[in-house]
Amino acid sequence: MKTRGCSGAFWLLLVLAGLFLGSGGCLSPPTPTALPSPSPSSPPPSPVPAPGIGLTVWHTWDSEEEALYRRILSDYRRQHPEVVVHLRRVPVGEVLAEYEAAVLEGEGPDLLVGWSHWLAPLTERQVVMPLEGLLEQDFWASFYPFALEGVRAQGHLYAVPYACETVALYYNRDFVLEPPTSTVALLDLAATWPGQEQAGLAYPLSFYNTVGYLYAFGGRLLDEEGRPALDTLEMRAWLQWLQTVRASPGVIATESYGQADTLFKSGVVAMVVNGSWVLPDYLQALGSERLGVAPLPMLGETRVWPSPLVGYRVLLVNPIRLAAHPQATLDLLRFLSGPQVQGERLAQLGAVPTWSGLDLSSWPLQAAFVRQAELGRPRPLDRRKEALWDPMENLLYNVVERRMPLEQALQETREKVDQVLEQLRAAGAGP
Repeated sequence: MKTRGCSGAFWLLLVLAGLFLGSGGCLSPPTPTALPSPSPSSPPPSPVPAPGIGLTVWHTWDSEEEALYRRILSDYRRQHPEVVVHLRRVPVGEVLAEYEAAVLEGEGPDLLVGWSHWLAPLTERQVVMPLEGLLEQDFWASFYPFALEGVRAQGHLYAVPYACETVALYYNRDFVLEPPTSTVALLDLAATWPGQEQAGLAYPLSFYNTVGYLYAFGGRLLDEEGRPALDTLEMRAWLQWLQTVRASPGVIATESYGQADTLFKSGVVAMVVNGSWVLPDYLQALGSERLGVAPLPMLGETRVWPSPLVGYRVLLVNPIRLAAHPQATLDLLRFLSGPQVQGERLAQLGAVPTWSGLDLSSWPLQAAFVRQAELGRPRPLDRRKEALWDPMENLLYNVVERRMPLEQALQETREKVDQVLEQLRAAGAGP
């Protein structure tokens, strides 16, 4: 069965009908059928076991995450013996195309595990289910409000966020007792390590790592009319500030996350700007006593906190499959995104949770990332903004690394952005 272009309201009505029919509480009971009495010599009939419910989850977890979930799901099976959950790992580069094709053929998994930025193409093609009408308000209220904003597209909640990812300032407590709270203090502190053998700060000057400071300057990617906001004073101020950071003594500005990791883990640099996804590696290298995490320092020029982009690990629902076992699917969705599983991920993987009721008093590093995520802004679910990512990376490289004149770099970026947006318009993905 091929299905295309069905609205969220259609899927919601279909699922609610399934829940209604499955409840049995509002339907007339069937007329009982008289069964023949068994003869005295006949053995009593054997009870017929209830058919099991099979649910499939597609994911891109690595082997460590998958092993954790298999253990967690074995506990779930003991609590729900009627449900069998099948996990299938799909390569990251293939999962979206394979999932979309499967849904449009009336197939695919019951749940898809992915990232919040997938919502832009998936909602555009209407192959994921809006969820706010299917899950109770108390459930949604248990998440940090900023996490829910990260999965809101076209006014609807299309996913359940079970972990968040963003960048913050890591520091080695052997060298830094109190993390700097302003960029002026950050660069001043870094300058106390001016030599080749030791540096104060490793800062990968990528778009993702630095765009929070564009927002702190008051800049943006698109203006109110959806046009690229490149010709602004705020954009120029941000680029000039990055040039200043790169030239500052005691700062190692690098394009390589790997180089920054190596320098920080080996103790060559005292601080590094990097993401929550490297927290387990840093803990292994430095230990919890030596490792610290703090929100990115306030921008000294404007006295505004930066707003780094925040991405979310999410669970999504296949609208085609939901009608078959709505209650079992939603129960599994609640479980996989709820406090037990998020607590396991926190303890075993060092993940940053989105469930607000988890006590983080014993997890100060993750608590710092939660504070940073609250100051941040969701990674855009707008395909136009996503399309600007590569041109902005090239802009930073030209300005910061190649030291191209600012106006020349901006002009090249304008031309590239115009091409990218025109391609999106031609594909029907932009105004």
